[in-house]
Amino acid sequence: MKITITIPAYNEEKYIGKTLDSVKKLKKGDWTEEVLVIDGGSSDKTREIAKQNGVRVIHEPHKSIGFARQHGLKHAKGDIIAFTDADTILPPDWLLKHVAILEKSGVVLSLGTFKVFDGNFPYLQYINYLQAPLQWISFELLGIPVASGQNMAFWREKAMEIGGFDINLRLIEDVDFAIRMKKVGKVVFSYNMPVFSSGRRSNEGWRFFARGGGAFVKYFLGERTLPKFPDYR
Repeated sequence: MKITITIPAYNEEKYIGKTLDSVKKLKKGDWTEEVLVIDGGSSDKTREIAKQNGVRVIHEPHKSIGFARQHGLKHAKGDIIAFTDADTILPPDWLLKHVAILEKSGVVLSLGTFKVFDGNFPYLQYINYLQAPLQWISFELLGIPVASGQNMAFWREKAMEIGGFDINLRLIEDVDFAIRMKKVGKVVFSYNMPVFSSGRRSNEGWRFFARGGGAFVKYFLGERTLPKFPDYR
């Protein structure tokens, strides 16, 4: 079995080295691995750092997370594809846990949560203490998987069956993907399996929450032209 770890990136020179260090420290199982960095036109040293770490770098001309994830899916050669982000630190057993879940009968998508290691107080408190319980309520009671794109793994064949990620979505592409994956098999959400990401987006303050909340409302009302978050470095 082969596994592809796929990492979308845009101007992540400050973080991607640590992300790739954590990838190197992942515990190994009975599989082969490849690591892809999908670069959305970075103007800093993101590509150079990735290449120095020996990973395959693929250029994606569209600076959009939906395009980046779909581009990664199309170039991945693994039977299982695991997604994380270029500002994220992975626990050593991250991949082992996802694979163990996916090897259970009927499971097509394994989801985990994330916590942040920096950021402003309200955002940090929300993400680290409230997000996972709210994700539990959303999925276990309402059936809506509010997925975190930096912590998911799935069978490539099943993802291709639903057409992969929606390239028209500038955010919530991970949630949309998880909702559609439910149509082809079982989705498992592990609320005690976090990765650790940068919380620098919290510098926007309450505007971040307003924009994100508004995007969810628009999405579930059927609108696909969602607000765009500013670029972060």
